Amino acid sequence: MSSTTSLKLPDALKASIAKVAAFEGKTAHALMVDTLQVAMEDALARQQFHADGEASYRDTLRTNAVFGGADVKAYVLARATGGKPSRPQAQRLDAAKPSAASDD
Repeated sequence: MSSTTSLKLPDALKASIAKVAAFEGKTAHALMVDTLQVAMEDALARQQFHADGEASYRDTLRTNAVFGGADVKAYVLARATGGKPSRPQAQRLDAAKPSAASDD
């Protein structure tokens, strides 16, 4: 189901929308709906990315386990070239080492 929304656009933006819509063979309305849909999908993907990162960070704090960067790189490179390496082993997080992470 659709609902109507009124949107005030600056004249220059409205003219650009009309020009692009004509070039793409769409109505201005269809172009705006498509553009808003893509923008919302991108925004939702960014939100999910952030939520996944936060969950991973909390999991790291809970388990106190991390993976060495060199080990992960070697694993990924071996997989990318068709190898079947064993997964890197988790290491205990060393709180004495400096970290760029903050609790924000």
